Amino acid sequence: MPIPDSARHARDAAAAIDARFEDLDGGNGYLFRISRNARSVLGGGGNVCTYPVNSATAYTISRDKAHTKTILAAHGIPVIPGALFFAHDRRAALRTPGREAADALRHAEAQGYPVFCKPNHGSRGAYAEIVSSADALRDYIARVAADFESFLIEPVLEGTEHRIFVQDGAPIFHSTKAAPALVGDGASTLEQLLAALNQLVRQDGVSALPVSVLGSHDPQSIPPVGARIALPGRRNLSAAGAIESVSEHAPAALAQPALAAVQALGLNIGAVDMFDLSPARDFTDIVVIEVNGNPGLRTLELAGRTDLIRTIWTNMLNTCLDS
Repeated sequence: MPIPDSARHARDAAAAIDARFEDLDGGNGYLFRISRNARSVLGGGGNVCTYPVNSATAYTISRDKAHTKTILAAHGIPVIPGALFFAHDRRAALRTPGREAADALRHAEAQGYPVFCKPNHGSRGAYAEIVSSADALRDYIARVAADFESFLIEPVLEGTEHRIFVQDGAPIFHSTKAAPALVGDGASTLEQLLAALNQLVRQDGVSALPVSVLGSHDPQSIPPVGARIALPGRRNLSAAGAIESVSEHAPAALAQPALAAVQALGLNIGAVDMFDLSPARDFTDIVVIEVNGNPGLRTLELAGRTDLIRTIWTNMLNTCLDS
């Protein structure tokens, strides 16, 4: 079984700075210790925050998308408007009225369909979907309730998605992602191509893409060889998204709100996802989608920038082990 990316990166960085890497998880890599001289630091994968320089408070707040929006808006940072609702009534007595499933349906009706829904504590694109009707929203709530307690309803926005990775108050790299797509083979229907894609997505622990991502396309149609049918709603690599570009040079118009967002949450390391909504795509209308306090580095790995991964990790470990 392959070990988590974080364990591989930590092991590589530890060797580069003459530190000792110890797997404390029986070879699985989800808990490890890195030591040098008389100092050590713990790390891990899965639910463990990869970056020990991030405080528990900052990381936990960043995982809550609604709380993150509240903090960023209070600092004057543009965010996507939205509302928080709960998929079941398990702890209804602990919250104010107006956030139940029935309220979500009324809110979506007032906002107007389609709407964009995603779990409040979700990651990797799980259950991030465009919902086109009240019946579809009821279905979404029933599905998301199996794994998450709460979800957000937002408007559907059209824009270019950007990510700025920040470390110690400086932008480290800028990347853009493309939506997942089905590629015709001349024999399979769109429904069959989507089923094959979803098999891969599920293997990575992410929820399947619903048939609704096909939009107006007939699920039984057979696209010609090489035809690409983009699937809107998710651009995460774990949800079959793709890398468009990676650069160490972050545009100032993106770096400024990204640095402000990470600072507002108190993170030392974070990745800020943003939409450029400007018609000319000239960065004049930027909104923050979310802030990730435990961002993966798969983008850099796929782009062949293992040198930059090592730099990020060695700088962090030196900070932890020298302080």
